[in-house]
Amino acid sequence: MSNLKAFRPAAAAAALLLGGGIWLVTGHAGTVSSVSPADAVLTAADARPKNGHPKLESSLARLASLALAGEEAQALDYGHHRRLDIRGSSVRVVTEAASEPLASAALVSARTAVLKTKIASLGGRVETQWRHLLQHEIPLEALETLASDPLVKHIRPPRKPFKTVVYSEGVAKTGADAWRNLSAYRADGTGLCVLDAGFMGYAPLLGSELPAKVTTRSFRADRDLEADDHGTACAEIAYDMASQANFTLVNIDTDVEQHQAVDWIARQDIDVISYSLGWFNGGAGDGTGPICEDVETAAGANILWVSAAGNGATDHWDGFFSDPDGDGWHNFSPQDEILDFTVPAYLPLGAFLNWKDFGAWNGYDYAGTDQDYDLYLYRWTGTAWQFVDSSAGHQTGTGAWPGEEVFGWYATRDTVWGVGIYAYRRTKNVRLEIFTYNNSAPVQYVVPGRSLVVPSDSPSAIAVGATDWSNDAYHSYSSQGPTHGGLVKPDLTAPSGVSTVTYGNRNFYGTSSSVPHVAGAAALLRGLTPFGPAQVLRILEQRAVDFGDPGKDNIFGYGRLNLKK
Repeated sequence: MSNLKAFRPAAAAAALLLGGGIWLVTGHAGTVSSVSPADAVLTAADARPKNGHPKLESSLARLASLALAGEEAQALDYGHHRRLDIRGSSVRVVTEAASEPLASAALVSARTAVLKTKIASLGGRVETQWRHLLQHEIPLEALETLASDPLVKHIRPPRKPFKTVVYSEGVAKTGADAWRNLSAYRADGTGLCVLDAGFMGYAPLLGSELPAKVTTRSFRADRDLEADDHGTACAEIAYDMASQANFTLVNIDTDVEQHQAVDWIARQDIDVISYSLGWFNGGAGDGTGPICEDVETAAGANILWVSAAGNGATDHWDGFFSDPDGDGWHNFSPQDEILDFTVPAYLPLGAFLNWKDFGAWNGYDYAGTDQDYDLYLYRWTGTAWQFVDSSAGHQTGTGAWPGEEVFGWYATRDTVWGVGIYAYRRTKNVRLEIFTYNNSAPVQYVVPGRSLVVPSDSPSAIAVGATDWSNDAYHSYSSQGPTHGGLVKPDLTAPSGVSTVTYGNRNFYGTSSSVPHVAGAAALLRGLTPFGPAQVLRILEQRAVDFGDPGKDNIFGYGRLNLKK
């Protein structure tokens, strides 16, 4: 997730009540009461002033201000709506210690040691650490005090990945079954790691849908290996493809935990990583950033990283800022300043904005941006757009990432939501990008190109798109390239809509299900041939069934996975 900043309600504060299917929104509703969702015009008065501590992410600044005002109940309610990790009267955060890229390990350790003491003195508890990142709990009322410490660069919620979901049929489709009875080249077998959110229900499947024996490791702070069933379904497919492999199941919940996990995986006897997760605002989309650095860590250990391209082709918009009426709001069309999307009942929405001004990546962090855009969330009542929330971070050129996001709001019925982009400070023209999450139909003004999720944009990742297992039809949600660095992606496509015990008969859709087909194929080739990672990748590319434009393209890559001669 991204660097954000403070939400400030209007004078008559907006309140959103979700119980019993009844919505109540009071306060300023903008100037759109007589228009449809496809035709919205905002005004300068709809832009709210920034407030809150500049080192606190938007939702955290909101929590802190409510807590310090004695409004703990409202703070907790807001935190739960935003899907923050609220624990009693505390919240789980990541504190980024101020540190130079070339700072010695000893200096970083000394600074984080001081911050650990500070956190404890404020009533907080450190869960885990990776380099300059401290993942910890902190009382709401102590957030601003901690943010004021000169050793703190930024405090944010933990970044979290998103699952790319919307006897496997893909085994026969890809020709993997023809390899099953061949003699193994490597006597010790191939190491295949499924790195995912969780492996609920995996134990009863051992010896049938999964190998009889697997290695497991949880890097979650609570060590809950079975926190989610997504990884179990992915492991089922990978095992169908490569039953001779040695399986390792590893789960994470945050960016800090993933960095730790990958450092550990790189020291194990692992040859292939199956990764069916993706990150919004996790980097510039050009193959750089901390999540892409995990891919590079794996590549440095001769591990093939197979990554989901994402399901963003129908959830994505990008373009340059346009403001023909000069009111500070971006125009998605000449008459429309709100991008709308529909989310089914009870599903949390997600809206993620970034702009391509991250600054140079030095292997440690981005230089950051001084261009400042804010993201506003609205709900369509049937007659008016009503303000719900905003993300209005301070991008001041002091290392802040160019991103804003709102995640977690939901309704008890199918609901049309909308987002607007306000230019708080703009001195140059940069490309803007929005991803939405959980929408049930293509987002308004959809732009399928450049919709890859991080880290499928990494040149060292095998990015996998989705095609139907039955007829090779392209699944319209499957993210398309190129990357924002200009690379043609995805690299391959593979079957989706397949069967697993975990998700049922022909019910596992999304690039999540495509990834373990390719990861399993790579593990199969590594175990049955003398070839290394680069040669295995080349074999997969050359044998792919080419669809779309001749050669590699930004929809199918080299084509659908194929192990047949």
